Amino acid sequence: MKKLIKPLIASALVIATSGVYAQSYSGAKVKNIVRSMDDSGDRKVNFQEYFEASVTDSNDSFDVNHDGYITEGEIVLEIKEDLIQTIKEMRKQGVSEKDINKTIAKELNTAEKEAARIVKKMDTDGDHLVEPSELEAFKHKQFNALDRNHDGVISRQDIKRKKGWPIRQ
Repeated sequence: MKKLIKPLIASALVIATSGVYAQSYSGAKVKNIVRSMDDSGDRKVNFQEYFEASVTDSNDSFDVNHDGYITEGEIVLEIKEDLIQTIKEMRKQGVSEKDINKTIAKELNTAEKEAARIVKKMDTDGDHLVEPSELEAFKHKQFNALDRNHDGVISRQDIKRKKGWPIRQ
């Protein structure tokens, strides 16, 4: 069941977490990021490609009413939409209704807190709205976390080995 819940949370937090914990990304994760976002085909992703793929070209825009701002309410709606997809997938995989109901209760119980946490993380002026400039600044922070060697691109060279640890593929 955890395997199904993780994509729900991940998709609900795309804006807030895609690079914040970049240090723990496996080699395969970075490779997938590069493969999916590399428009130029050079096996590297610059900030423009990263921003366009994760915000501009994304079909999963959190700005539901298209007013240029992201609010806690809009993120809650996205979390609920993702929950519906997760429930469908859980049913396909034969998860019991009891476990599905537990998942629903847990996710609905935490959705508003999670949305508030996401907005707070990006909202630098404290108005409870994520303006385009705040989103771009946050995306820069994520990009910089992924660009561990600080060469201006995300590539396989950004995967650093921890002493004695192999790169996970």
